[in-house]
Amino acid sequence: MSAPVYLDVALNLPLRREFTYALPAGLRAEVGNRVLVPFRGRRMPGVVTAVGVACTLAPGKVRPIERIVDAGTVLPPALLVLARRIAEEYGCSLGEALDATLPAAAKARGERRIPHLELAVTFAEAERSWLDLEEKAQERSRVLRAVAEFGAPMPVLDVRRRTGTSDSPWQTLVKHGLLRRVLVAQRGEDLALGTGETVVRHELNAEQLAAADAVRAAVAARRHEVFLLHGVTGSGKTEVYLHVLEAVRAQGRGAIVLVPEISLTPQTVGRFRARFPDVAVLHSGLTEAQRGQQWRQILSGRAQVVVGARSALFAPLRDLGLIVVDEEHEGTFKQENTPRYHAREMAVARGEIESAPVILGSATPSLESYGRARRGAYRLLELRQRAGAGQLPRIVIEDLRVAEKPDWVNGVPISRTLRRLMEERMRARDQVILFLNRRGFAPVLICGKCGSTLRCERCAVTMTYHLRRGRLVCHYCCAERRRPEMCPTCSHPRLHELGTGTERVTEAVKGLFPDRIVVRMDADTTAARGSHEQILTAFRKKQIDILVGTQMLAKGHDFPDVTLVGVISADTGLFVPDYRAAERTFQLLSQVAGRAGRGDKPGIVVFQTLNPDNYAIQAAARLDYDAFVRTELGFRRDTGYPPYSRLVRVLFEGLALPTVQAQSAEVAGTLRDLPGVVPLGPAPAIQERLKDRHRMHVLVKCATREAFLAAMARLATVEDRTTQTLRVTLDVDPGSLL
Repeated sequence: MSAPVYLDVALNLPLRREFTYALPAGLRAEVGNRVLVPFRGRRMPGVVTAVGVACTLAPGKVRPIERIVDAGTVLPPALLVLARRIAEEYGCSLGEALDATLPAAAKARGERRIPHLELAVTFAEAERSWLDLEEKAQERSRVLRAVAEFGAPMPVLDVRRRTGTSDSPWQTLVKHGLLRRVLVAQRGEDLALGTGETVVRHELNAEQLAAADAVRAAVAARRHEVFLLHGVTGSGKTEVYLHVLEAVRAQGRGAIVLVPEISLTPQTVGRFRARFPDVAVLHSGLTEAQRGQQWRQILSGRAQVVVGARSALFAPLRDLGLIVVDEEHEGTFKQENTPRYHAREMAVARGEIESAPVILGSATPSLESYGRARRGAYRLLELRQRAGAGQLPRIVIEDLRVAEKPDWVNGVPISRTLRRLMEERMRARDQVILFLNRRGFAPVLICGKCGSTLRCERCAVTMTYHLRRGRLVCHYCCAERRRPEMCPTCSHPRLHELGTGTERVTEAVKGLFPDRIVVRMDADTTAARGSHEQILTAFRKKQIDILVGTQMLAKGHDFPDVTLVGVISADTGLFVPDYRAAERTFQLLSQVAGRAGRGDKPGIVVFQTLNPDNYAIQAAARLDYDAFVRTELGFRRDTGYPPYSRLVRVLFEGLALPTVQAQSAEVAGTLRDLPGVVPLGPAPAIQERLKDRHRMHVLVKCATREAFLAAMARLATVEDRTTQTLRVTLDVDPGSLL
């Protein structure tokens, strides 16, 4: 008999170790194969991480694997190394990191039939039913409305995620004949070119050519180098990517292009597919089968260029020659669930593993990336001028502190300057974007007599009023309630809408321009599948005159007929108690300003603000990144925040406040003796109660790499404190402190 062969297998469990199994005779396994193994009374999938390992146990005590799930699915070695890097850097298990590298459809064989929900009645009947259910069965009302507004069979998992409910509400609706559960065979669909994209190849100007040549030299040498491409909005960064990609494809190598938003992907895909025939797409807006189909095309080598959001980082390309991270400053590159990796940082790691150059592109680079470029770790490439006929817009700051009563339109601040400019653009048949990063009609309903506000019963936040629904909505737990006729505290009959959201702006603008097409684009109006692209396509075709929206309008879109951008409130987000508040404000204002004047017509931008002297707003109005960085880095240096330290957040959420307080204090105490480690807290989180759970956090500043490793060693098992009533989360480089 031949000697038994043993395998190490990583399981998708929060256990920081791998498990040894025996390989049955007649089977052959490779590192990177997926296998099914017995584990504590159940069968679990795992990934083979080593073959032929030593085992000191008696052969009869080592359990064999049950089967190899898919012998044809072998992860490239580089992805295994990357998964280990993620596990080390972000405090998760190797199995959890490896699980992130595979789309769900790639983990199953054959055609999957996914449970969906669809209406079993007409839309009008569904609307009557969800209105009837609003008070007596709120969760059922929410589910029914979500499925109806989606406009197509909706995956059950999406229904649960979007409405914050369990299975019980939809199961009851199915039982009562309002919804129908259907199994939809998820067949692959071809993905069309982005609307309006052509194969035109633009010649590079001198700045673009210098940047492209620098990267092409690294491509030719097969040398890993990180380039920070700092280019003003409209400077042609995408054309630089395309020219470099031509050199990569000429070598027969592949490339990954990461973009921050699903809404950007169709346009970006169109630009790349128009030039290269072998482009695959990976992002969460696809069905599971589409993701699986695209993943298999990459694995087989039929697709060599991958465009997508965060998960595209794990595309199984075998010979990677380039990684591009477009809009590298965006917070959406940070994964909020386990494994909580940052795609920008891991893109650099994968480039290092595969000896591939990495381009980080942005008009407003993150301070972490810019700091590394200043220290020489990254190579800085700059594009200071817009490409083609486009000119940087003129930006005007409107001080709302001196606004007079006529400057307010139905509770919305629209200054005389902004209104006059909108009137001029409407006469010229140009297009206008109005930006406000807050959805709903009004974020607060307040009593005019006692001053009390209507707050969520489960969360320590006010509920946002949505006019079209006539409902108050909690944007954290999705709870809803009718707008009361009188104050619940003092019974006063007047409740005032305080503050402004995109819905209120839209209503005000429709009143000012009743003969123009005004459309709103935010999370409420893009609930239906494909609605992002429908609105953007209509706007590009000039079927919309004024587009009102949130930050999904600010990033990467190219609208050549937009000559005016109005920022209704430049202060939104400026005073959030987060050390990145000023940086995010500057980035968002700079990005949204960049939507104006991208064609051959000059653009103008109006920032309306109550804080016109704030350094972030002043720098954004001058599009002066260097001035902002000098000021902000001074504050970061004085306070020891990134990029002058590495930050780790430990979040405690529980039903019993004393338990949360005790556990967080105990963890903070274990870190206080480490040199170079500064634990802050424990302190209540900014959102101190969500979904009935009290929340406290400990922030850990690590001044050096050694201090970070020491802190992570102490925190390696902190998530093991999680119980049925307490959840503990370890988050390295947190994207938000809320």
